[in-house]
Amino acid sequence: MTEFSVERESYILGMITAFAECLANESKKAALSPPFYPEDYPAIRLETERIASEQGISLWYEQNKDIPPSKRVNWFVMFKYSEVLDEYLRLREQGYNPAWDLDQFSNLLSYGTAWGKGADKVIPAMRQKIAGGVMPTVSRILFKPGEWPVKKA
Repeated sequence: MTEFSVERESYILGMITAFAECLANESKKAALSPPFYPEDYPAIRLETERIASEQGISLWYEQNKDIPPSKRVNWFVMFKYSEVLDEYLRLREQGYNPAWDLDQFSNLLSYGTAWGKGADKVIPAMRQKIAGGVMPTVSRILFKPGEWPVKKA
């Protein structure tokens, strides 16, 4: 087995980008960024905020003060609509933490909906289109200006 390393900041930001796209396109109500150490926050904050802005979503920085400092990890709660953050905070006020009680957050994170009872009767609808166009963060990071979206021949 060959060992390899993954650059942690890029991995975190890549996952944030993927979740942000799901939120922007309303495939999820909320997402949690990958957990990261508190000391990672300064290195990822600005780019995370930029991704959120491009995708038209919002962030809330969860510092997890209920996790002992020696084991503490943080994450961003990512959402498009404020009532979603309200629900997350309501669950947190009840003493639940996704690190230990993920099942309490499953509906909010849109887990189990694709195969849920009656899912075949759901009619997809978007509340709001993405203001920045198609995949603005991916476009900015991976392509030269004007190269994405690819024009039809």
